[in-house]
Amino acid sequence: MDDRVTEPYLVGQEAIAGELLRGKWCVYLHEWLGDEHDLATWRDEVATHAAESGVEVCFVEIPRKDMTLVANVHALPSFEQVTQSVAALEHHRGTVAGRRRRRR
Repeated sequence: MDDRVTEPYLVGQEAIAGELLRGKWCVYLHEWLGDEHDLATWRDEVATHAAESGVEVCFVEIPRKDMTLVANVHALPSFEQVTQSVAALEHHRGTVAGRRRRRR
């Protein structure tokens, strides 16, 4: 895994801008939105928080993976970094699903 790709961790909406300012990017699993949020509202809220911090963001939906990439337009990740992030999240998703099956 690339040095800049870390194990998945959840960042709150208000903290995303700070991550992006540090040159990071975020890939969100859509199931992390929960039942009370929809993707469009989440994107609007993230964009608002980012604009307040002076960060211009872009969103790239990854529909077959049910994920969305959020990045600073001035510090975009490489294709390889995004691919590694998606793979790490798929592994995380599979690990969490495996734990749920074992509890039943």
